Amino acid sequence: MRVEYLLVFWQARPRLIEAIEKGDISEVVDPRLENDYVESEVYKMIETAASCVRHSALKRPRMVQVRNRNTS
Repeated sequence: MRVEYLLVFWQARPRLIEAIEKGDISEVVDPRLENDYVESEVYKMIETAASCVRHSALKRPRMVQVRNRNTS
């Protein structure tokens, strides 16, 4: 099994979910943004990213759904 695969499922998704649950996005936002972002948009992107790295492919959104979710 590839290392990248393991990193996504064992590190990325739990960190994204934790950020949503705790309401603390500081651990997943690039510090180079220097707080220059719209917080509600960041939450939307975190939720989208978390849904895209679900273990089961059947539970992941289709790319058209991802696009539509983030352009509305």
